[in-house]
Formats: sequence, structure tokens, C-alpha cells
Amino acid sequence: MSEKRYSKGALKLMEVAEQLFGEHGIEGVSLRQIIAAAGQSNKSAIHHNFGDKPGLVQAVYDMRLPRLDEARQAKLEMLKDSQGSICARNLLAALYLPMVETFTLEEQNACAQFLLRLMHLDKDIHPFFQTSVPQPAALEIMTRLEQCYSHLPAQVFNIRLRLASSLSLEYIAERDRLLRSGSDPYPTEEMFWNEMIQNIEGLFQVPFPVTY
Repeated sequence: MSEKRYSKGALKLMEVAEQLFGEHGIEGVSLRQIIAAAGQSNKSAIHHNFGDKPGLVQAVYDMRLPRLDEARQAKLEMLKDSQGSICARNLLAALYLPMVETFTLEEQNACAQFLLRLMHLDKDIHPFFQTSVPQPAALEIMTRLEQCYSHLPAQVFNIRLRLASSLSLEYIAERDRLLRSGSDPYPTEEMFWNEMIQNIEGLFQVPFPVTY
């Protein structure tokens, strides 16, 4: 399936919507506010390009997926070329690090804040389950991770994967706060992101059922 093409005006609406949704929540922003913030005079621009508000939310969610999956595919190919077995930690890095390695700081923060606003949406309306954008690399990574943690019931694995995704987004937001505060305790950026992957890995390593 080919990637959907949008006009410059539609892309501007999507970028502004991502920023505003992330700052104020999906229900906290009106279509009129998005159109005004994007500097567009056509009041029907969103309806023309996306149909309605859920259509706009879906388009914003889909907007960065092709670049993300391309970066994930590159990491996956490097792991396959290493000839050894691919460990869970490397798979988690291939899933979560592309957002910080591929996007600018501004894109990272806008995307992370937007995605965090979606975390608690029901499955039947969450854009993750509605997207038509192909993500073969993400699918392969998640399938391999499920095999690595095959001792976990499928529902438990999915819960921990959702929590891992939320944690990765919170780390991006925290990195931004540290940079703006000027009080970063991490000697290198690499150390910060390595800590993120290790903490995410820890979510999956907790035994199930948990014993005390």
C-alpha cells in the first residue's frame, strides 16, 4: 500500500494538531483552534482533508510511521547480519530507539506528548488498531519479542508491551525536561537511553505470576 500524500497545508494542520493535542489533550482542542494556529483561513480545511476529528487524529498518528518503520527495519537488518541470535534487549532497542535517533528534538517531544495522550484510549478507537500504514519491521520485532517472552501469557505480554511503550515516551519527555533545566545528571546521552532500554527490559523480566 502506498503512503498517502498530503498537501503542504494538510501537513501543516497535522503538525499543529500533534503539538496542540499533546499539550492540551484530544478533547481539549477544537478544530477551529487547530485551523487558526495553522494560519489557515479555510474553515473546512480539516473536513476536506481528514473528514472529522477522529480522522485528523488518525492522520497525525500515521504521519511519522513510515520513517519510524524504515529506521526499525535498518536496525533489524543489522541485527540479522550479526549472525548470532538476537536478544530481547537488542529487539527492544530496535523498537524504541528509532524515535530518538530519527526525529529532531522538536519532533520527538511533539510526537511523544501526542502519543502519551492516546495511551488510555480503548482498543476500538485507538489509532494503533485502526492504521492502514504498513509496519513490517515493527510487526517482526514485536513477534520476535513475544517469542523471547513466550513464558508470559499473551495478554500479560501485551500489557507489558503497552507499559514499555508508555515508559519510552516518558523518557523522551524527561530528557527534554533535563535539557531545559540544565541539571542533567547523565554524563552522556547514550547512558540515558541505555538506562531506558534496561528499565524497559526489566518490565518483561518480572516473573509471572509474581511471587512475594
